[in-house]
Amino acid sequence: MNAGRRTATLAPITILAVACAPRPATAGGREIERLYDIFSVIAAIVFIVTAGLILWSMLRYRRKRADDALPRQTHTNVALEVVWFAIPQLIVVGLFVLSVQTLGRVDEPPAEAGAAPLVVEVEGFQWGWRFSFPDAGVTVTGIAQDDPVVVLPVDVPIVFELASRDVIHSFYVPRFLTKRDVVPGHDNALTITIEEEGVYEGKCAEFCGLLHAEMNFEIRAVPEEEFRTWLEEVARGE
Repeated sequence: MNAGRRTATLAPITILAVACAPRPATAGGREIERLYDIFSVIAAIVFIVTAGLILWSMLRYRRKRADDALPRQTHTNVALEVVWFAIPQLIVVGLFVLSVQTLGRVDEPPAEAGAAPLVVEVEGFQWGWRFSFPDAGVTVTGIAQDDPVVVLPVDVPIVFELASRDVIHSFYVPRFLTKRDVVPGHDNALTITIEEEGVYEGKCAEFCGLLHAEMNFEIRAVPEEEFRTWLEEVARGE
């Protein structure tokens, strides 16, 4: 199969495989998207090779009406077995290394990137969220069927400091392509930089009880000046 045919075969499979992944809106999300793409391409290649070998074996060694005797039997092939064992191991090790490197970049503290972060304290509880901006003395709280709406700046590193009041929750915004568990008694954190203005729906991604499906929140990403204006208005109670 020439390069053109390979591309024509792999492209539709890759598109279908990643079609369910949302377009990333953060710097870390783009890193995760690239990792998804690598996994998808490798999975497509493994599928094509495996399915192709199975099909080839079915056609090449199918039984014919004139065949009464068994074909020549092969009991062992050490070289082939070593290669067949080594290839999956190399793939797994390679994907593991890529995953560790990607997660390391995603979790890199903002201080190391040379930028002062905006700290947002997030508390999950049954069944709602509380967002606090400690530097501004502002708190936004919402419960099931009355989702909290918070405004955040674009192009500014943001550190979500996550805590739970009761059971395990999970802080998840699909467009960020990253989520973090919110565990009682164990503080967690998520660092992001939103690159696109817009409205992003968030939710709890860990089943936490009766109203879990309604434990949502909304993030509105705006320019930094607009964010500062919103923060001042909320602080004044407007």
